[in-house]
Amino acid sequence: MESFDYCDSEGEDLEGIDTVDGQNFPGTLCVIVFQQKANQNTVNWLTDLIQQPRKAGGAGLLVKKQGNLVHISATDTRLLETAELMEIKKADKNGLLREFTLQDMDLFLHKGMNSSDLLTTSEKQRIIFHELENIRAVDKQFLFGYPGIKLYAGQSIVQVCQNNGIIKQVFPLHDEEDIRKLEACWYKSFFSSQPVEDIRRYFGEAVSFYFAFLDFYTWALVPPALIGILQLVLTGITLHTSAFFAVFNLLWVTIFLESWKRRSNELAYSWGTINTMVFQEHRSTFRGKYMGVDPVTGRHVPMYPPWKRYFKVYCISLPIVFLCLFLAILIMLLYFRIEKYVIQLYRDSEDPFSYAMTQLPGIVYTIIVFILNLGYRYFATHLTEWENHRTQTKFDNHRIVKLVLFEFVNNFLCLFYIAFYLKDLEMLRWQLALMLIINQLINQIQEAFLPLLVKYWQTTARRFSISSKFDEHTERVEEFEMWGKTEQALVEKDMVPYEGTYDDYLEMFIQFGYVFLFSSVYPLAAFWALLNNILEMKTDAFKLCKVYQRPIARPARGIGAWQKAFEVIGAVAVMTNCALLSMSPAVRSLAPTLSPTDWALVMVAAEHIIMAIKFTLVYLIPDVPEWVNLALQKIQYDAQRALKSEKKRKIRQVLRRLNTVCASKPIQNRRLLQKEQDVSLIS
Repeated sequence: MESFDYCDSEGEDLEGIDTVDGQNFPGTLCVIVFQQKANQNTVNWLTDLIQQPRKAGGAGLLVKKQGNLVHISATDTRLLETAELMEIKKADKNGLLREFTLQDMDLFLHKGMNSSDLLTTSEKQRIIFHELENIRAVDKQFLFGYPGIKLYAGQSIVQVCQNNGIIKQVFPLHDEEDIRKLEACWYKSFFSSQPVEDIRRYFGEAVSFYFAFLDFYTWALVPPALIGILQLVLTGITLHTSAFFAVFNLLWVTIFLESWKRRSNELAYSWGTINTMVFQEHRSTFRGKYMGVDPVTGRHVPMYPPWKRYFKVYCISLPIVFLCLFLAILIMLLYFRIEKYVIQLYRDSEDPFSYAMTQLPGIVYTIIVFILNLGYRYFATHLTEWENHRTQTKFDNHRIVKLVLFEFVNNFLCLFYIAFYLKDLEMLRWQLALMLIINQLINQIQEAFLPLLVKYWQTTARRFSISSKFDEHTERVEEFEMWGKTEQALVEKDMVPYEGTYDDYLEMFIQFGYVFLFSSVYPLAAFWALLNNILEMKTDAFKLCKVYQRPIARPARGIGAWQKAFEVIGAVAVMTNCALLSMSPAVRSLAPTLSPTDWALVMVAAEHIIMAIKFTLVYLIPDVPEWVNLALQKIQYDAQRALKSEKKRKIRQVLRRLNTVCASKPIQNRRLLQKEQDVSLIS
């Protein structure tokens, strides 16, 4: 192994990673970071195991060591072989999506492609993580070097090392050439659309679906934003905005969500995930009281009694969540009490200071709501982790429910209180505008300016570290450039891990509620949301490319439980806007003789009519486009034909063997041959 040695700030040796046993080492796809105090014998044992062939219980991957970092890669042949085993789908020369097979590899090689171009970087990294996950213990034993850590047959050794702190983190490494190309067509090109295909190839389907949704939602905000501006120009923002704008928004929400379903299914088909039913392994942090045999895989896995999880969810977590909701309500009521006191204190003064003081409680309350949201997100994550859900999907769904409940109460309850208890539409409009604009302003400061400062600090510190090391050495420039390649892993291991798209979807969910729940009161909400989202697309892209570690590529069929969350907001928006319209003085002036009870009945009737129209639109707009249905039917038909062809081939093989036997013993086997031929005709 060719190597050159320096020491980083913690004193470990940095080993060259350009060759392995005299052969070129492919680009690093994944990095394993071991704890500094990890048993070196265990590190060497696991490293050797990663390199061993699959038949010997290893992963058959390529390994290079760099202090306590281990770089993982694989040959193209190894990657393609595993791609077939994982049933990764690729488009063939005819554009038909089908499972990749080595035997038919030529069918997937488009013009100008070679075998190394068949898999995207995200697919290659998925394969690496899949192979690392599948390094499993053969029988019951102890972890090498750690006699106190038991291994059971079928247990993932890498997961055990992570759970016990031997492995600090495992993360994919950025590809510098690919990320530069992606940056150029993404956040550095301000007026370009979202390159969702390029994002998917680099970050995987889960991340790409978020940006596809953000792009689709941003374009969907254009019509209500234009109508809101037009209304402002023509009539100004009044307490009684037009019924047309409210009804348009309510129907537009339905059209947007149903159209997104179609777009989502189109993308899922194009990316080969529309019918993906992946068996989910246990989460790496899933804990069990004892080890048992999984009825599906037959492996030894941690076992945890379901009743204990249900007890935690419904008897402990749920009351705690309601306690948090109660706390949010108390803070809201305290805010209204303080605001009432301040208004009474300064109501007789008309100077700018008095006006600013009357607005200060609303600003402070908005900031408190933002801080509470951040704290609760952290708390909800740890509470869901404590519940000990077996699969990632169940963990995600339980966490999303907690977040949506609290965010809804914390962000929107005060608006409901103002609208339907205080019945002050002017105050509602002001509070809605204040919370929407300040919330988005704080988010942009947090997501745009702070990451820039963090990135600048990291770059400056790393450059100083490099310069100080090379002041002590007199190596040539070529060696500096080579050392710089290994430095990338040291830089990225200190980056913030990307926790997924939870917070991003949650931010859009809150904004969606501000825009549509009370749209009849504040038509300009869609305009402010549109401006925010244009900037949001660029800041989120910058964070992923420059600030966070590269996330593990994960397959996805859509935006998951968030689709239902947005649909619930759309349904609630019908009730709130109908109620607000019935309270509007302009609308009530159309029938001044009606009593409050009559207006309530009118509101209910209008709500039912709009709901009926919404359900009609849902029925008329199919979730799956016709061309996708036809493509799926063609895939199913081809699969059935291939299965029949395989059956016929096997029958012919049996008949040939029988013919050979009958040639030597014609009388004894004639009846048997006739029976087999009859079976062949029936098939």
